[in-house]
Amino acid sequence: MISLVILGTAMLKAQNTDIFDEVSFVTSDGIKISASYGLSESDSPLPAIILIHQGGSSREEWFELPLVNKLIQKGYAVLAYDVRIHGRSGKDKGNLTDLFNNPKRAPLDLKAAIRYLEQDQRIDSERIGIIGASIGANLACVAAASDQYNVQSIVSISAKVSAVESLSGSENPLTYSNAFLMASMEEQGGLRKDWANELFDKTKGQRAIKIAPGDKHGSYILREHPAIGKEIIVWFGKTL
Repeated sequence: MISLVILGTAMLKAQNTDIFDEVSFVTSDGIKISASYGLSESDSPLPAIILIHQGGSSREEWFELPLVNKLIQKGYAVLAYDVRIHGRSGKDKGNLTDLFNNPKRAPLDLKAAIRYLEQDQRIDSERIGIIGASIGANLACVAAASDQYNVQSIVSISAKVSAVESLSGSENPLTYSNAFLMASMEEQGGLRKDWANELFDKTKGQRAIKIAPGDKHGSYILREHPAIGKEIIVWFGKTL
């Protein structure tokens, strides 16, 4: 059972002055997840985008990007959360290496985030997407490969195939749906580019791939190439 808590007046200000409420929710294994939640007023339910940061970082990395406010302006709700043992979220007993591969840890955070959105009547629960970087990218791919997650479209930035497979907890080959895969050309000696291509080849439905110049990782690709943010907006316009 996932409980839901709103922390009232605490706020986080994104780049360009959009305001996000500080919220939290609790996972099925009892970890309190801290998040920032922003949406504009609307007479009809809104599509929602979940932002999942890379390992060793926090949700704050997203608020350095113009993309966040662009999503709000385009009519998306945005939920950015801190993966367990990161930022202001709770800690469990495992270490980082295990977190990046254990299907019984970080995937539970994502399921709780999805459940949080499903419980909000302002959200169209049939139109939930994810933008993830690194471990967030791996989690996004896990969601795109499983009907256990109510996710219609993802953007995966710097995913690692073996970690996706570990986090999925599945012994069967994975197939992904509606995925925009991204990496930089020289990232990790070109391995991330190769993994993006491998994931792309295993994607059905709508799919896209972007290999950016340079060697940046995760959300740093978007910082170095901000125009990619426009491509992400276009992607969700087609797939959500």
